[in-house]
Amino acid sequence: MTNLLTLAGAQIARQSPHSNRIAAWLTRTALEQIVDELLRAKGIEAGKASGRARLACLEVAYRDQHEVPSRSQYAWTRLSEACHQHAYQLSPTYQEVRHLLEIVRNLQASRPPVPVARSRRSPISSEPCAGGDGGVHEA
Repeated sequence: MTNLLTLAGAQIARQSPHSNRIAAWLTRTALEQIVDELLRAKGIEAGKASGRARLACLEVAYRDQHEVPSRSQYAWTRLSEACHQHAYQLSPTYQEVRHLLEIVRNLQASRPPVPVARSRRSPISSEPCAGGDGGVHEA
């Protein structure tokens, strides 16, 4: 994910007509990976939950650290708006995307180490969790 944030920063620096929107997509993808890591650090495997559902889990898991879920939700919402722009809307500005990129970089720097999982079962469902290769693995 550091690579995604590096690519997003390079994309912003290009200042081409679509570079801000491309950077927003890269940053949002990195943010989604960071949210997954933050949840795993609390022992939660989100499985195939939507982005909004993962953010809701993050809010509960980090209720004692209110800044983590609030900054994550703000960045995800704003990045989603930038990624799914309608024809009648203005593109995100350089400053907007740069600010969101910094928020995501700060979230990445503040994430705790992920503990080694003992079980491959998702606490959200009774289904086995998908492994990194996309396949489903039993515990």
